[in-house]
Amino acid sequence: MKVIDISMTIQPDMEMYPGEPGPIITRMSLLERGDLYNVSTLTLGTHTGTHVDPPLHFINGGPGIDEMPLDMLVGPARIIDVSLVKGTIGPNDIGLLEPDEIIVLKGARGGARLTTAAAQYLADNNIRTVGTDALSIGAGDEEYDVHNVLLGAGIAVVEGLVLVGVKPGEYLFACLPLKIGQGDGGPARAVLIKE
Repeated sequence: MKVIDISMTIQPDMEMYPGEPGPIITRMSLLERGDLYNVSTLTLGTHTGTHVDPPLHFINGGPGIDEMPLDMLVGPARIIDVSLVKGTIGPNDIGLLEPDEIIVLKGARGGARLTTAAAQYLADNNIRTVGTDALSIGAGDEEYDVHNVLLGAGIAVVEGLVLVGVKPGEYLFACLPLKIGQGDGGPARAVLIKE
């Protein structure tokens, strides 16, 4: 069995969504200073690095990250390589889908970002979860519409995956976000497992 970590490393100089501050990691106790142990504080946004968007991110009164069923984020998944697509990802770039499927889109530099039509295609096909290597799944002016379509349809959205070197195909996917009460997002550790 091979476990492939597809999570971003949380560190102060990491890539962030434009306008969002990076995480702050502060050592409170330090062995080198004579303390009995190392302990740090961590300050970060709920959409830092690899993270899950629950409905509450865009849907007023929608479920928060703590209310999302974890079976949406664990199970057989298909990696779809869309890296040769120029620009944003439309329905035809994704191909045929199965209901209740977990799909992960591997894009070119900057990641796979969907049009509203592609998001509606996923919703119409009852996809369970969609992941992307982009920091936001929505493309440009359609970003909010894409989120509203996906989250409004109850589809879990995982953003900020690291898919460099990952081949397309079938894997077991597991992505567990921090359980933040009424969280509008949850930083997560995501892995692919190949037998």
